[in-house]
Amino acid sequence: MGGRRGLGFTLLEVMMVVAIIAILAAIALPGYDYQVRKGHRSEAQTFMTELATRQSQYLLDARKYAVGTTALTDLNETTPASVATYYDIAIETGTGGTTPDLPPTFRIRATPKVGTKQDGDGELILRHDGYKSRGGTEGW
Repeated sequence: MGGRRGLGFTLLEVMMVVAIIAILAAIALPGYDYQVRKGHRSEAQTFMTELATRQSQYLLDARKYAVGTTALTDLNETTPASVATYYDIAIETGTGGTTPDLPPTFRIRATPKVGTKQDGDGELILRHDGYKSRGGTEGW
């Protein structure tokens, strides 16, 4: 019989497999990061929509919207940890509502926190009239 054939892989074969895995990872990682950012953004948008619904209920009871630093407390809401980790939520008075002849308004802002995956994703805004924007561009 012939000589004994070696079992296992050659160094060249192992290097080729490592190179293929590195190429696949380089292609997949940006797509994964995008989907993660999109998921965090979606959670913030859902929370903002819930706040807008609560604002409508609050308006019926108090004849004004809950705005300012106590707005979340006034609405009996707490920012979920999954949102608070990536966004700062603020509820402000929108345009109008400063004089008796103008109706009350509000604006909910979700500002991405610096140093998180959402950094650079753009600020989310939801107004009393249903207007939505992300990073200054209309729509979500």
